[in-house]
Amino acid sequence: MAWLRRIATWAGLACMIMASPPFSWAIDLVFGFIFLLWIISSHTEEGSKRRWFHNAIGLTFIALLMAMLFVELTHRRMPRIEATKTNRLVVIGDSVSAGLGERFEPWPNLMQQLTGVEVRNLSKPGATVADGSAMADGVLSRDRLILIELGGNDLLEGERPEIFASKLETLFAKLSASGRTVIMFELPLLPEMIPYGQAQRRLARRFHVLLIPKRYLARILSGRDATSDGLHLTDIGAHRMASTMAKILSPALKKIPAEPTSPAIHL
Repeated sequence: MAWLRRIATWAGLACMIMASPPFSWAIDLVFGFIFLLWIISSHTEEGSKRRWFHNAIGLTFIALLMAMLFVELTHRRMPRIEATKTNRLVVIGDSVSAGLGERFEPWPNLMQQLTGVEVRNLSKPGATVADGSAMADGVLSRDRLILIELGGNDLLEGERPEIFASKLETLFAKLSASGRTVIMFELPLLPEMIPYGQAQRRLARRFHVLLIPKRYLARILSGRDATSDGLHLTDIGAHRMASTMAKILSPALKKIPAEPTSPAIHL
C-alpha cells in the first residue's frame, strides 16, 4: 500500500505539471515546499510527534490542493459575457481565423452566414501578438465586440515571455475602451510555456479582457477531420468553430434584421 500511495502521488504530480496551470511562481514555490515536506515527513520514524507533524502537513497539503483546484476551475469555465448586444464583431487572429488561401472558407465568414451579424475578419496568416497591434488600428470606435485569436505563433517561434507580455499589453491597451468587450482565446501551454499563460491571465485581469478557456479550442482542433495539419481548420473544423463561437458570443450578439421584401408590382 505504501508503494501504491507513492506511485499515485508522483503520477498525480506529473499530471499536474503536464496540465500546466499558469499559477504564480509564489504559489508554485509554496506548493513544492509543502509537497517535499510531506514526502520527507512520510519517511521519518514512527512516533507520536512525528506522526502528528506528518498528518498536519498532509492536511495542509490537501487544503492547498483544494484551493488551487478551485482557483483553476474558475479559469476553466467560460466567463459570463455581460455586454450590450451588437450586430458587429471584429476578429483579430492568425491563420486559424484567416484560413489558408481559397481552399477552406475562414470560420468568421461562416459565422456571419450563421448568425446574420457583420463579422470583420482582420486576421492574417502567421500573425503574432505584435502584428495584432497593427490590426487593432483597423478597429473602429463603433466596434464594441472584439475577439482576439493570437499567441500561438509567438509560442512556436519561441518569443521571450517578457517580450510577449509587453506586446500583449500594448495590444490590450489599444483595444480597451469604455463600453467595449474584448475576448481572447486562452493559450494552450506546455510546462516550459507557463510564463506566457501567467502574463496572459495577469494582463487580462488588468484590462478586463475575457479569456475563452483553452478546452474550447482544443476540442475543436482535436475533432475528427477538423484540421488539415493538426492546426489549420478544414471546412468541418471551420463550421464547428463558427457554431461554437456563435454560441459563446450569443449574449453579446444580435441578428441583423432581414430587409423587408418589396411588394410585387403588377402591370
